[in-house]
Amino acid sequence: MKPILILLTLFLVINSRAQDTIKVLFIGNSFTSQNDLPNLFSQLSKGSGKSVIIASYMPGGISVGDISQGNQAHMNNPIVYSLIKSNDWDYLVLQDNQGRFCLGYQHFSPSSLVIEGHLKIRDSLLYYHPCAHLIFFAGFGPKNGYPPYGNTGASLIDSIYHNYKYLNDTAKQILAPIGPAFLRIISNYSAIDLWGSDLTHPSLHGSFLTACVIYSTIFKSSPTQSPYNPGIATAEDLLLKNIAFQTTMDSINTTELAGITPNISQYGDTLSLFGYQNCNWFYNDTSILSSNCSIIINQSGNFYALATDSYGCTFRTLERTFYTIGINHNIKNIYDDIKIFPNPAKEFLIINSTQISEIEIFNIEGELVKKVICNGSETKISLANLSSGVYILKAKLPKGIVMKKFIKE
Repeated sequence: MKPILILLTLFLVINSRAQDTIKVLFIGNSFTSQNDLPNLFSQLSKGSGKSVIIASYMPGGISVGDISQGNQAHMNNPIVYSLIKSNDWDYLVLQDNQGRFCLGYQHFSPSSLVIEGHLKIRDSLLYYHPCAHLIFFAGFGPKNGYPPYGNTGASLIDSIYHNYKYLNDTAKQILAPIGPAFLRIISNYSAIDLWGSDLTHPSLHGSFLTACVIYSTIFKSSPTQSPYNPGIATAEDLLLKNIAFQTTMDSINTTELAGITPNISQYGDTLSLFGYQNCNWFYNDTSILSSNCSIIINQSGNFYALATDSYGCTFRTLERTFYTIGINHNIKNIYDDIKIFPNPAKEFLIINSTQISEIEIFNIEGELVKKVICNGSETKISLANLSSGVYILKAKLPKGIVMKKFIKE
């Protein structure tokens, strides 16, 4: 019984705001400086109680890799690399000239080293900050298009987004789905003009929508948590925040955001993260006193975690609402016939099911300690090398996974 008593003590809350400071560097041109996008992001973040440090470099008209710009192009500019080294950045938001991405699918002008430039900046960022992530500004072009490559802003967005995905096939970083969020507003709320008077740069609405997408990408939570409004109608403020978050979540696989987002599993009142060294949990944005990768919750609310891997890199989960359902609650589903015994167990564990293809066993720290491929209706697992304690068994089935808890005596 001792391990269970230890588990029950995990959900202790520190009475202070989470001081999880995120450092973000913005590199771009006038598309980023228009309406001061970095400040919009900063104010939005601070409004929701999130601590951020930002810096920016946004000279007008500069591209990432235009050959004609020489050392002013971001890929060749010493200022860019000095900024990269200046702080321990978590994210670098890189905005290129969007016109370089609308010349046809998988086509970039030879006068602009688009792929080479992005990779050079990526490599510098990861050299100095191995755990950092580069966020590509997958945005928009002029409102009235860029003939002959597109006659409307909407048609350009499709091309720009496709080419950013093409770039990211090599770069393996993160896309901010700014263009797709623009498309949702254009298609459904045409009264909101996302472009400014020059029909090229973003209006305040366009810049704020962009800031909300970047916020959703970095914090993996809805910007509706922030009361910050840049000075637009209240209904529009709420709409832009919701569209940004929904677009980011709907695009989580194509933008590669899913690849840096650990998944919280719930079994009864236990929340778990698997495969990480330690985890810092947050309840309603307040830190929970626990470094374990499994916790038992005693109240419903919004939870997220910062999970650290064996390389010392930290990843943020999605912020989700979890409900307490009783510590001894028996979860009913079509796999309730899966039996594990004995429990508690000493030398071995037997699992009865013809549907299981693979079993993974995790300790209470969330570390994978054993993996077994299953064949037949009964699987017998030796526990000889496991220490006494509480473990979570994760069984893979054709339509999902089932997790069960057991005790090794």
